[in-house]
Amino acid sequence: MKRAWIISLSLSILIFAGGGISAYFISDSISEELRATAALTEPLSAEDSEEKVSKKTKDIIYESQKLVVQIELEDGSIGSGFLYNEQGDVITNAHVVANANEVKVVTADSKEMSGSVIGVSRDTDIAVVRVPGLKGKEPLTIQTDGGVELLDEVLALGSPLGMQNTVTRGEVSGLNRNLNIDPFEYKDVYQISAPISPGNSGGPLIDSHTGEVIGINSAKLGKESIGFSIPIASVLPMVKNWSAEPMKSLPDFPELTENQPQSPVTGTPTEQATYLVHYFYDSINQGDFVTAYSLLGSTQQEEMSFEEFRSGYYNSLSVTVDNLVADPIDEYVEVTVFLTAEETKDGEVQVKKYKVTYPVKFENKSMKIFEGSGKELTSEEEEE
Repeated sequence: MKRAWIISLSLSILIFAGGGISAYFISDSISEELRATAALTEPLSAEDSEEKVSKKTKDIIYESQKLVVQIELEDGSIGSGFLYNEQGDVITNAHVVANANEVKVVTADSKEMSGSVIGVSRDTDIAVVRVPGLKGKEPLTIQTDGGVELLDEVLALGSPLGMQNTVTRGEVSGLNRNLNIDPFEYKDVYQISAPISPGNSGGPLIDSHTGEVIGINSAKLGKESIGFSIPIASVLPMVKNWSAEPMKSLPDFPELTENQPQSPVTGTPTEQATYLVHYFYDSINQGDFVTAYSLLGSTQQEEMSFEEFRSGYYNSLSVTVDNLVADPIDEYVEVTVFLTAEETKDGEVQVKKYKVTYPVKFENKSMKIFEGSGKELTSEEEEE
Protein backbone atom coordinates (compact mmCIF):
# COMPACT_ATOMS: atom_id res chain seq x y z
CA MET A 1 0.00 0.00 0.00
CA LYS A 2 1.31 3.46 -0.79
CA ARG A 3 2.84 5.41 2.07
CA ALA A 4 0.33 8.18 1.41
CA TRP A 5 -2.47 5.78 2.27
CA ILE A 6 -0.83 4.89 5.57
CA ILE A 7 -0.72 8.59 6.41
CA SER A 8 -4.29 9.20 5.29
CA LEU A 9 -5.59 6.12 7.10
CA SER A 10 -3.77 7.15 10.26
CA LEU A 11 -5.54 10.49 9.99
CA SER A 12 -8.83 8.76 9.41
CA ILE A 13 -8.54 6.27 12.22
CA LEU A 14 -7.61 8.95 14.70
CA ILE A 15 -11.15 10.19 14.32
CA PHE A 16 -13.23 7.10 13.71
CA ALA A 17 -15.87 6.55 16.36
CA GLY A 18 -19.35 5.56 17.34
CA GLY A 19 -22.23 5.48 15.00
CA GLY A 20 -25.33 3.45 15.28
CA ILE A 21 -26.09 -0.04 14.29
CA SER A 22 -28.36 -2.75 15.47
CA ALA A 23 -30.49 -5.64 14.56
CA TYR A 24 -33.87 -6.86 13.63
CA PHE A 25 -35.14 -10.35 12.90
CA ILE A 26 -38.69 -9.96 11.77
CA SER A 27 -38.49 -6.23 10.98
CA ASP A 28 -36.06 -4.62 8.55
CA SER A 29 -34.95 -1.24 9.88
CA ILE A 30 -31.49 -0.20 11.08
CA SER A 31 -31.32 1.45 14.49
CA GLU A 32 -28.78 3.92 15.80
CA GLU A 33 -27.12 2.10 18.60
CA LEU A 34 -24.55 -0.65 18.96
CA ARG A 35 -22.69 -1.48 22.10
CA ALA A 36 -19.73 -3.84 21.61
CA THR A 37 -17.43 -2.72 24.39
CA ALA A 38 -14.14 -4.01 25.68
CA ALA A 39 -14.96 -3.49 29.36
CA LEU A 40 -13.67 -5.65 32.19
CA THR A 41 -16.20 -8.05 33.61
CA GLU A 42 -17.20 -7.78 37.23
CA PRO A 43 -15.17 -10.01 39.59
CA LEU A 44 -16.69 -13.37 40.41
CA SER A 45 -17.15 -14.59 43.94
CA ALA A 46 -14.49 -16.93 45.27
CA GLU A 47 -17.01 -19.73 45.07
CA ASP A 48 -17.87 -19.14 41.43
CA SER A 49 -14.31 -18.39 40.32
CA GLU A 50 -13.31 -22.00 40.86
CA GLU A 51 -15.69 -23.09 38.10
CA LYS A 52 -15.93 -20.06 35.77
CA VAL A 53 -12.96 -17.90 34.88
CA SER A 54 -13.88 -14.28 34.17
CA LYS A 55 -12.65 -12.86 30.86
CA LYS A 56 -12.49 -9.46 29.28
CA THR A 57 -15.51 -8.81 27.11
CA LYS A 58 -13.28 -8.11 24.13
CA ASP A 59 -11.58 -11.48 24.50
CA ILE A 60 -14.95 -13.23 24.70
CA ILE A 61 -16.13 -11.44 21.55
CA TYR A 62 -12.98 -12.27 19.64
CA GLU A 63 -13.03 -15.95 20.58
CA SER A 64 -16.76 -16.35 19.98
CA GLN A 65 -16.89 -14.62 16.59
CA LYS A 66 -14.64 -17.26 15.06
CA LEU A 67 -17.32 -19.88 15.77
CA VAL A 68 -20.30 -17.90 14.50
CA VAL A 69 -21.20 -18.43 10.83
CA GLN A 70 -23.42 -16.84 8.22
CA ILE A 71 -25.94 -19.16 6.56
CA GLU A 72 -27.06 -18.39 3.01
CA LEU A 73 -29.87 -19.91 0.94
CA GLU A 74 -30.29 -19.98 -2.83
CA ASP A 75 -33.02 -17.32 -2.68
CA GLY A 76 -30.52 -14.84 -1.23
CA SER A 77 -31.88 -14.91 2.30
CA ILE A 78 -29.41 -15.09 5.15
CA GLY A 79 -29.19 -16.03 8.79
CA SER A 80 -26.67 -16.92 11.44
CA GLY A 81 -25.61 -20.00 13.37
CA PHE A 82 -22.90 -21.19 15.73
CA LEU A 83 -20.79 -24.31 16.20
CA TYR A 84 -21.92 -26.31 19.22
CA ASN A 85 -20.04 -29.63 18.93
CA GLU A 86 -16.91 -31.13 17.38
CA GLN A 87 -18.89 -32.94 14.66
CA GLY A 88 -19.21 -29.68 12.75
CA ASP A 89 -22.86 -29.18 13.76
CA VAL A 90 -24.23 -25.65 13.72
CA ILE A 91 -27.33 -24.56 15.64
CA THR A 92 -29.61 -22.05 13.91
CA ASN A 93 -33.29 -21.15 13.61
CA ALA A 94 -35.75 -23.33 11.70
CA HIS A 95 -37.03 -20.28 9.82
CA VAL A 96 -33.50 -19.65 8.52
CA VAL A 97 -33.24 -23.04 6.75
CA ALA A 98 -36.95 -23.81 6.19
CA ASN A 99 -37.61 -25.80 2.97
CA ALA A 100 -33.87 -26.26 2.33
CA ASN A 101 -31.76 -29.40 2.45
CA GLU A 102 -28.42 -27.86 1.55
CA VAL A 103 -27.11 -24.41 2.49
CA LYS A 104 -23.95 -22.36 2.09
CA VAL A 105 -22.02 -21.49 5.24
CA VAL A 106 -19.58 -18.59 5.41
CA THR A 107 -17.15 -18.46 8.30
CA ALA A 108 -15.86 -15.31 10.01
CA ASP A 109 -12.72 -15.40 7.86
CA SER A 110 -14.83 -15.52 4.67
CA LYS A 111 -14.36 -19.23 3.92
CA GLU A 112 -17.34 -20.76 2.11
CA MET A 113 -18.46 -24.27 3.03
CA SER A 114 -21.41 -26.48 2.23
CA GLY A 115 -23.78 -27.65 4.93
CA SER A 116 -26.64 -30.15 5.17
CA VAL A 117 -29.73 -29.64 7.32
CA ILE A 118 -29.87 -32.70 9.62
CA GLY A 119 -32.67 -31.58 11.90
CA VAL A 120 -35.46 -29.00 11.95
CA SER A 121 -38.53 -28.56 14.14
CA ARG A 122 -42.03 -27.67 12.94
CA ASP A 123 -42.99 -26.25 16.33
CA THR A 124 -39.84 -24.84 17.91
CA ASP A 125 -37.78 -22.41 15.85
CA ILE A 126 -34.65 -24.57 16.00
CA ALA A 127 -32.59 -26.43 13.38
CA VAL A 128 -29.15 -28.01 13.02
CA VAL A 129 -26.85 -27.83 10.00
CA ARG A 130 -23.91 -30.23 9.64
CA VAL A 131 -20.82 -28.64 8.10
CA PRO A 132 -18.06 -31.19 7.35
CA GLY A 133 -15.53 -28.40 6.96
CA LEU A 134 -15.95 -27.49 10.63
CA LYS A 135 -15.53 -31.02 11.97
CA GLY A 136 -12.91 -31.26 14.71
CA LYS A 137 -13.02 -27.55 15.51
CA GLU A 138 -13.52 -26.67 19.17
CA PRO A 139 -17.09 -25.36 19.61
CA LEU A 140 -18.58 -22.60 21.74
CA THR A 141 -19.18 -23.45 25.39
CA ILE A 142 -22.86 -24.09 26.18
CA GLN A 143 -24.48 -23.20 29.48
CA THR A 144 -26.56 -26.23 30.40
CA ASP A 145 -27.99 -25.27 33.80
CA GLY A 146 -30.25 -22.48 32.53
CA GLY A 147 -29.21 -20.25 35.41
CA VAL A 148 -30.10 -16.95 33.74
CA GLU A 149 -31.42 -14.02 35.76
CA LEU A 150 -32.92 -10.61 35.03
CA LEU A 151 -30.37 -7.92 34.12
CA ASP A 152 -27.66 -10.45 33.28
CA GLU A 153 -25.34 -8.78 30.77
CA VAL A 154 -25.37 -10.44 27.35
CA LEU A 155 -23.82 -10.22 23.88
CA ALA A 156 -25.77 -10.97 20.69
CA LEU A 157 -23.62 -12.19 17.80
CA GLY A 158 -24.57 -12.68 14.16
CA SER A 159 -24.63 -11.32 10.61
CA PRO A 160 -27.25 -8.57 10.35
CA LEU A 161 -27.64 -7.47 6.72
CA GLY A 162 -24.76 -9.79 5.85
CA MET A 163 -22.33 -7.91 8.09
CA GLN A 164 -20.42 -10.71 9.76
CA ASN A 165 -18.69 -10.34 13.12
CA THR A 166 -21.37 -7.99 14.41
CA VAL A 167 -21.87 -7.81 18.17
CA THR A 168 -24.44 -5.89 20.20
CA ARG A 169 -24.60 -5.62 23.95
CA GLY A 170 -27.54 -5.52 26.35
CA GLU A 171 -29.28 -7.22 29.24
CA VAL A 172 -31.82 -9.93 29.88
CA SER A 173 -34.87 -7.72 30.37
CA GLY A 174 -37.49 -10.44 30.81
CA LEU A 175 -37.91 -14.14 31.53
CA ASN A 176 -40.53 -16.75 30.61
CA ARG A 177 -41.96 -14.74 27.71
CA ASN A 178 -44.40 -16.46 25.33
CA LEU A 179 -45.33 -15.47 21.78
CA ASN A 180 -46.40 -17.02 18.46
CA ILE A 181 -44.97 -16.25 15.04
CA ASP A 182 -46.62 -18.67 12.64
CA PRO A 183 -45.81 -21.53 12.49
CA PHE A 184 -43.58 -21.42 15.59
CA GLU A 185 -44.34 -21.13 19.28
CA TYR A 186 -41.82 -19.37 21.48
CA LYS A 187 -42.29 -20.60 25.05
CA ASP A 188 -40.46 -19.35 28.14
CA VAL A 189 -37.97 -17.37 26.05
CA TYR A 190 -35.63 -14.61 27.17
CA GLN A 191 -36.50 -11.02 26.40
CA ILE A 192 -33.33 -9.04 25.66
CA SER A 193 -32.39 -5.41 25.17
CA ALA A 194 -29.39 -6.16 22.93
CA PRO A 195 -30.30 -4.86 19.44
CA ILE A 196 -30.78 -7.59 16.82
CA SER A 197 -31.56 -7.32 13.09
CA PRO A 198 -31.93 -9.04 9.69
CA GLY A 199 -29.47 -11.90 9.48
CA ASN A 200 -29.02 -12.24 13.25
CA SER A 201 -31.56 -15.08 13.35
CA GLY A 202 -29.91 -18.20 14.74
CA GLY A 203 -26.92 -16.40 16.23
CA PRO A 204 -25.85 -17.07 19.82
CA LEU A 205 -26.77 -15.05 22.89
CA ILE A 206 -23.69 -15.11 25.09
CA ASP A 207 -23.15 -14.37 28.76
CA SER A 208 -20.75 -11.41 28.65
CA HIS A 209 -18.96 -12.54 31.81
CA THR A 210 -18.37 -16.23 31.11
CA GLY A 211 -18.52 -16.45 27.30
CA GLU A 212 -21.07 -19.28 27.48
CA VAL A 213 -23.99 -19.55 25.06
CA ILE A 214 -27.26 -19.11 26.92
CA GLY A 215 -29.69 -18.70 24.02
CA ILE A 216 -30.44 -18.60 20.29
CA ASN A 217 -31.46 -15.17 19.02
CA SER A 218 -34.71 -15.71 17.15
CA ALA A 219 -37.23 -12.86 16.93
CA LYS A 220 -37.92 -9.18 17.39
CA LEU A 221 -41.10 -7.41 18.41
CA GLY A 222 -42.17 -5.02 15.65
CA LYS A 223 -39.85 -2.05 15.35
CA GLU A 224 -39.18 -1.81 19.05
CA SER A 225 -35.81 -2.66 20.57
CA ILE A 226 -37.18 -5.82 22.13
CA GLY A 227 -35.62 -9.10 21.08
CA PHE A 228 -36.29 -12.69 22.04
CA SER A 229 -33.84 -15.53 22.48
CA ILE A 230 -34.66 -19.23 22.94
CA PRO A 231 -32.93 -20.69 26.03
CA ILE A 232 -30.27 -23.12 24.81
CA ALA A 233 -30.80 -25.47 27.75
CA SER A 234 -34.43 -26.07 26.77
CA VAL A 235 -33.64 -27.28 23.24
CA LEU A 236 -30.29 -28.97 23.79
CA PRO A 237 -31.76 -32.51 24.16
CA MET A 238 -33.56 -32.16 20.80
CA VAL A 239 -30.46 -30.76 19.14
CA LYS A 240 -28.22 -33.53 20.46
CA ASN A 241 -30.70 -36.14 19.26
CA TRP A 242 -30.48 -34.80 15.70
CA SER A 243 -26.69 -34.85 15.88
CA ALA A 244 -26.74 -38.48 17.02
CA GLU A 245 -29.44 -39.52 14.54
CA PRO A 246 -29.99 -37.06 11.66
CA MET A 247 -33.55 -36.82 10.37
CA LYS A 248 -34.15 -39.01 7.30
CA SER A 249 -36.73 -36.61 5.91
CA LEU A 250 -37.23 -32.94 6.74
CA PRO A 251 -40.63 -31.32 7.35
CA ASP A 252 -42.05 -28.84 4.84
CA PHE A 253 -42.97 -25.27 5.64
CA PRO A 254 -45.56 -24.29 2.99
CA GLU A 255 -46.35 -21.12 4.95
CA LEU A 256 -42.74 -20.01 4.52
CA THR A 257 -42.51 -19.76 0.74
CA GLU A 258 -39.75 -18.42 -1.46
CA ASN A 259 -41.87 -15.32 -2.01
CA GLN A 260 -42.11 -14.70 1.71
CA PRO A 261 -38.79 -15.79 3.22
CA GLN A 262 -38.62 -15.54 6.99
CA SER A 263 -34.88 -15.02 6.85
CA PRO A 264 -34.44 -11.42 5.63
CA VAL A 265 -32.66 -10.71 2.37
CA THR A 266 -29.38 -8.84 2.48
CA GLY A 267 -29.65 -5.06 2.12
CA THR A 268 -28.44 -3.04 -0.86
CA PRO A 269 -24.70 -2.34 -1.23
CA THR A 270 -25.30 1.25 -0.11
CA GLU A 271 -27.13 0.09 3.01
CA GLN A 272 -24.43 -2.44 3.77
CA ALA A 273 -21.65 0.12 3.28
CA THR A 274 -23.40 2.56 5.61
CA TYR A 275 -23.93 -0.20 8.15
CA LEU A 276 -20.30 -1.35 7.91
CA VAL A 277 -18.87 2.14 8.35
CA HIS A 278 -21.00 2.83 11.41
CA TYR A 279 -19.92 -0.52 12.83
CA PHE A 280 -16.27 0.32 12.15
CA TYR A 281 -16.61 3.68 13.93
CA ASP A 282 -18.34 2.10 16.89
CA SER A 283 -15.73 -0.64 17.22
CA ILE A 284 -12.97 1.97 17.31
CA ASN A 285 -14.84 4.16 19.77
CA GLN A 286 -15.32 1.19 22.13
CA GLY A 287 -11.71 0.05 21.87
CA ASP A 288 -12.44 -3.11 19.86
CA PHE A 289 -9.52 -2.67 17.46
CA VAL A 290 -9.50 -6.36 16.51
CA THR A 291 -12.96 -6.14 14.95
CA ALA A 292 -12.22 -2.77 13.34
CA TYR A 293 -9.03 -4.10 11.76
CA SER A 294 -10.89 -7.12 10.39
CA LEU A 295 -13.16 -4.76 8.40
CA LEU A 296 -10.26 -3.43 6.32
CA GLY A 297 -9.51 -4.87 2.88
CA SER A 298 -6.75 -7.44 2.47
CA THR A 299 -4.44 -4.93 0.77
CA GLN A 300 -4.61 -2.64 3.76
CA GLN A 301 -3.97 -5.49 6.18
CA GLU A 302 -0.98 -6.69 4.14
CA GLU A 303 0.61 -3.24 4.10
CA MET A 304 -0.22 -2.20 7.65
CA SER A 305 0.11 -4.44 10.70
CA PHE A 306 -2.45 -4.53 13.47
CA GLU A 307 0.02 -2.78 15.78
CA GLU A 308 0.45 0.08 13.29
CA PHE A 309 -3.30 0.31 12.90
CA ARG A 310 -3.93 0.48 16.61
CA SER A 311 -1.16 3.01 17.27
CA GLY A 312 -3.06 5.58 15.22
CA TYR A 313 -5.65 5.91 18.00
CA TYR A 314 -3.42 6.67 20.97
CA ASN A 315 -4.29 10.39 21.02
CA SER A 316 -7.98 10.03 20.18
CA LEU A 317 -10.47 10.63 23.01
CA SER A 318 -13.87 10.74 21.31
CA VAL A 319 -15.48 11.33 17.95
CA THR A 320 -18.90 12.54 16.88
CA VAL A 321 -20.24 11.61 13.44
CA ASP A 322 -21.78 14.85 12.15
CA ASN A 323 -22.85 13.45 8.80
CA LEU A 324 -22.34 10.38 6.61
CA VAL A 325 -23.06 10.15 2.87
CA ALA A 326 -22.85 6.91 0.86
CA ASP A 327 -22.88 7.14 -2.95
CA PRO A 328 -22.90 4.00 -5.17
CA ILE A 329 -20.26 4.26 -7.92
CA ASP A 330 -19.93 1.33 -10.31
CA GLU A 331 -18.70 -1.64 -8.25
CA TYR A 332 -18.13 0.17 -4.98
CA VAL A 333 -19.78 2.63 -2.62
CA GLU A 334 -18.02 5.90 -1.88
CA VAL A 335 -18.51 6.83 1.76
CA THR A 336 -17.85 10.37 2.96
CA VAL A 337 -17.92 11.10 6.68
CA PHE A 338 -17.79 14.46 8.47
CA LEU A 339 -16.49 14.13 12.00
CA THR A 340 -15.78 16.16 15.13
CA ALA A 341 -12.86 14.73 17.11
CA GLU A 342 -11.43 15.36 20.56
CA GLU A 343 -7.68 14.68 20.56
CA THR A 344 -4.84 15.18 23.01
CA LYS A 345 -1.62 16.98 22.09
CA ASP A 346 1.08 17.89 24.59
CA GLY A 347 -1.38 17.21 27.40
CA GLU A 348 -4.05 19.51 25.99
CA VAL A 349 -7.42 18.54 24.51
CA GLN A 350 -8.13 19.89 21.04
CA VAL A 351 -11.40 19.77 19.09
CA LYS A 352 -11.03 19.33 15.33
CA LYS A 353 -13.26 18.74 12.31
CA TYR A 354 -12.42 16.18 9.62
CA LYS A 355 -13.70 14.96 6.29
CA VAL A 356 -12.90 11.34 5.42
CA THR A 357 -13.65 9.66 2.09
CA TYR A 358 -12.98 6.08 1.03
CA PRO A 359 -14.42 3.29 -1.13
CA VAL A 360 -16.26 0.38 0.45
CA LYS A 361 -16.68 -2.74 -1.67
CA PHE A 362 -16.96 -6.51 -1.65
CA GLU A 363 -13.96 -8.78 -1.27
CA ASN A 364 -14.51 -12.54 -1.08
CA LYS A 365 -18.24 -11.82 -0.73
CA SER A 366 -17.68 -9.71 2.38
CA MET A 367 -17.84 -5.92 2.31
CA LYS A 368 -14.57 -4.21 3.32
CA ILE A 369 -13.16 -0.70 3.74
CA PHE A 370 -10.45 0.17 1.21
CA GLU A 371 -7.86 2.89 0.64
CA GLY A 372 -9.18 6.40 1.12
CA SER A 373 -8.19 9.90 2.16
CA GLY A 374 -8.95 12.39 4.91
CA LYS A 375 -8.26 15.99 5.77
CA GLU A 376 -8.78 18.45 8.58
CA LEU A 377 -11.38 21.08 7.74
CA THR A 378 -10.68 24.80 7.97
CA SER A 379 -13.12 27.16 9.65
CA GLU A 380 -14.42 28.25 6.26
CA GLU A 381 -14.96 24.66 5.15
CA GLU A 382 -16.74 23.88 8.41
CA GLU A 383 -19.26 26.66 7.75
CA GLU A 384 -19.91 25.33 4.24
